[in-house]
Amino acid sequence: MSLGFRLYSYFNGNLVHQDSLGNKYYHDKKNSSKRWVVYAQGFGPESLPTQFHNWLHNTSDEILNLDIDTNNQESMVKRRIQKHSVKHKETIDKGYNSWNPK
Repeated sequence: MSLGFRLYSYFNGNLVHQDSLGNKYYHDKKNSSKRWVVYAQGFGPESLPTQFHNWLHNTSDEILNLDIDTNNQESMVKRRIQKHSVKHKETIDKGYNSWNPK
């Protein structure tokens, strides 16, 4: 996360919540429907629990505080990353012949 974005969050945002992984959730001081998250070190969008995702996208105005311990939440994030990771082909064969102009 850039220093500029952290400064913007500090001066223009109200800290609403911090989850067990260290992600910080903000809303704008002037417009409460403008919301964002500052991810914890080493985490990204895949670390967002459903209730926080819904709050960020203005689907819900409440953050349901489901106390999930950090180890359980980290294991859920790791499983989510493994589930959605792309498996690359081991072979060079692409299954087609590309067009080579002459």
